[in-house]
Amino acid sequence: MKTLLTTLFVSFFSLSALSTHIMGGEIIAENNGGNNYNVLLTIYRDTVGIPTDVNQDFTVYDANGSSIMNFSISMDPNANHPIFGFQNGSLLPYFPYGVEIYFFSQTIALPGPGEYTIAWDKCCRNGAIQNLIDPLSNDMRLYTTVTVDASQTNSTPYFMVKPVMYLPVNTPWQYNPLPYDINGDSLSWSLGTPHQSSNSAQGNPIAGYTAPPSDPTNPISIDPITGTISWTASMLGNWVYTVVCEEYRNGVKIGEIRRDMQFIVLPSGNLPRFMNFNKIPTIDGYYYWDIEPGQYSELRLMANDQDQNDIVTFEAFGEPFLLSNPLSYTQQATGVGNVIETTLSWTPSTSEIRENPYLVVLRLMDGSFMMDEALFIRVKKSTITMGMQDQDIQLGKIFPNPANDLVNIPLNINEAGNVSIKFYNIYGQLALEKKDYFNNGNHMVMVPTELPSGQYTVSIDQDTKHLGNQSIIIMK
Repeated sequence: MKTLLTTLFVSFFSLSALSTHIMGGEIIAENNGGNNYNVLLTIYRDTVGIPTDVNQDFTVYDANGSSIMNFSISMDPNANHPIFGFQNGSLLPYFPYGVEIYFFSQTIALPGPGEYTIAWDKCCRNGAIQNLIDPLSNDMRLYTTVTVDASQTNSTPYFMVKPVMYLPVNTPWQYNPLPYDINGDSLSWSLGTPHQSSNSAQGNPIAGYTAPPSDPTNPISIDPITGTISWTASMLGNWVYTVVCEEYRNGVKIGEIRRDMQFIVLPSGNLPRFMNFNKIPTIDGYYYWDIEPGQYSELRLMANDQDQNDIVTFEAFGEPFLLSNPLSYTQQATGVGNVIETTLSWTPSTSEIRENPYLVVLRLMDGSFMMDEALFIRVKKSTITMGMQDQDIQLGKIFPNPANDLVNIPLNINEAGNVSIKFYNIYGQLALEKKDYFNNGNHMVMVPTELPSGQYTVSIDQDTKHLGNQSIIIMK
């Protein structure tokens, strides 16, 4: 499979000799006090060993579209990206081919209150792009719009998650760039049209652009609630797209960022997937994890890949990881094939209570492809945490019941210790046992079972203390 992918990759880029090898990028502007803004351009390249330009030129436009400022930024090769952490020129990990990240950062002073657009462009696009009429004749225009507010600090939003370039054909797939605004302004996201340069601030939408080809049952789209991009690609090749994030304050648009990027669709392959994500409680089709402040809580999820030669790894992104009292995550191998167990853990304080839920993106990687899932976390008082209404009850109601391949066991652990979960059949014989160490707090233990159909008794013990029994039916 790797030989086939390499051959395809070379053929895709054989037309790109005249291009910059830039796959895409984005610009953000962060307030640095007063009218000072730190401009950050991030670009992604598809090649290794060909130096990129060390200087990039920018133009600033006012609200009337008039050019008011030009400036250049020189690359610091030793700097680390302020969002993603990679050093300039680094290869992004977990991609099957070399994808480099470069960034250019500098603080500028804008004239005063008002709306400004900071623009950058570069010629030329990859000649292998298939949803542009003549890609080598199109350059790339990136821009960000920011409003300088004399009464309140304002920065543009930014994308918390680095882009994904590769995905398999004819396979339902998800990716979430996770736009976030540090000022708490409202965000709206959509899929847009790539732009090329012109005399205007934003450039022009590229004429003849078409959306990447899709299976009719899952056309490329972006979820208006989570920002997750879903797509079942129907053709191999290189396809360009743009995700737009607009920022609003009191109903008025005050900013915009854009990620202009390429997708590379490769021959069919396996995606890493969570085995039990769909067991998390949902509201209107979206997944929610409820946590009570002051209570240690864990969410454990299992993940694997059908290709047993692939190694599955896990990352998580979102605002809770930026807090002074952050959410944390870990992963560990289970010893069963390439199955891993991932754990999200948090003891939020009362200062983390808020009406709007936190949005977190969970990403699985297998060295070739990536798969994202979106999870909302609600921190509020008097929640019924994972089925536990009474904190004196240490074993919540096991669900689903009947179950098929997975059993969810809510536990409230008063003291940290070793917990044993045992399944006994109707003859009293031990059919399955799972042992693990748990910290005190609320836990959702998701136990995959390969037990045959039948009735079982689930018995939970912590060290020498019995936490309870429940009956469950397994139906295959």
